[in-house]
Amino acid sequence: MKTNRIVILFSLLLAACQGAAPSADEVSPEPTQITALPVASDPAPSATALPPTATPDLTAACKLPVSAATGVALGFPRLADRLPSTGTVRATVLFVDFDDAPAGLSPQDALSYISPGAEEVFTQMSTGRLDLQLEPHLTWLRLSQPSSVYGESLTTYEGHRDFIQEAVDLADAEVDFSQTDLVIVLANPSAHRVPYGPTFTGFPGAGLYADGAEILNGITSGFDLPDWGHLWLNHEMGHSLGLPDLYAYNPESNAHRFVGGWSLMGWIHGRAPEYFAFERWMLGWLDDDQIVCHTDGEIAIELTALESEGGAKAVVVPLSATRALVVESRRALGQDATLIEVGALVYVVDTGIYSGEGTITVLPHPGNEPFKYDAPLAAGESLEYEGVTVTVLEAGDQSDLIQISIAP
Repeated sequence: MKTNRIVILFSLLLAACQGAAPSADEVSPEPTQITALPVASDPAPSATALPPTATPDLTAACKLPVSAATGVALGFPRLADRLPSTGTVRATVLFVDFDDAPAGLSPQDALSYISPGAEEVFTQMSTGRLDLQLEPHLTWLRLSQPSSVYGESLTTYEGHRDFIQEAVDLADAEVDFSQTDLVIVLANPSAHRVPYGPTFTGFPGAGLYADGAEILNGITSGFDLPDWGHLWLNHEMGHSLGLPDLYAYNPESNAHRFVGGWSLMGWIHGRAPEYFAFERWMLGWLDDDQIVCHTDGEIAIELTALESEGGAKAVVVPLSATRALVVESRRALGQDATLIEVGALVYVVDTGIYSGEGTITVLPHPGNEPFKYDAPLAAGESLEYEGVTVTVLEAGDQSDLIQISIAP
């Protein structure tokens, strides 16, 4: 089976009447359906295959536009105020404690919670395209207020900004911030009144200031840092890169009902923390020629495992101006090494939905497993959603041969 082989299939019906995927308004959102099919060792096309040069470049049709931005957002182009997603990112790391919660460990020990693990994760997931350079100022900076004040400050834009700005001001005499892309403030992890560590996504004119520069991206840690470890930074810095949260802000019965344990932007401790192919494409970690944009008829393509380098990584089928169905291949590799069920993962991206409200939903929804680890399709299985049928024709150790059919 050749890597990256693409076979475009056209039926006789399509020759008479070209169709398109129905819009969300035209289709009632019925539950998805999985059907087991016979596995063919060498599926034959139903019509003469066209050469790749006969396929128009439809990539732009699959680059869904940003339409629900709150400092973070899925879609193209990526928000300009966020960090560079390729090349070197310089992050100044500061360490703070409080009169009522003095640090009982060294700055080096605090740094070990995130480094070198976070840098290694970004190097692996970006295949070397993102080089995170942590530049620590290894001294504890004593903030002026009780720790509870800073815990409360996390709930507002201005309060969080001022928290980071105070740390920057205390360090400014000894630290050059002129080339800083990101400020990371590690709070004493024993300060339980600073319960969690969010991301500051700033806007021009209301950012952080030091050494003549305005810095629009910052992160602070909290009491939960030891529980999360270095993946905490990979999640929070995902926001600094522009990615939204994929877990539910309104948890109802299940805070992880949208993507379960898939992607670091969902559950940090999930079995499948590798960023989705759509997220990587948006970040520039996948090239346009690694994404197959399919808008009509039938196509078969071999997708290589997302966690490996090279090859076609995803098929994207537009459903509307802001929605698309995406198929990628996942294996127990890289950060996904503990996956039990592997195969073709199918999900819906909606750039018209805000962070925490379901910008990505893994299909089938709802599934039989609370963290959706049973979602991947195996060889011979098929899934239908809004007139698009995804079938796994063959499955290899690190690839899936996928057929996508759009109803006329």
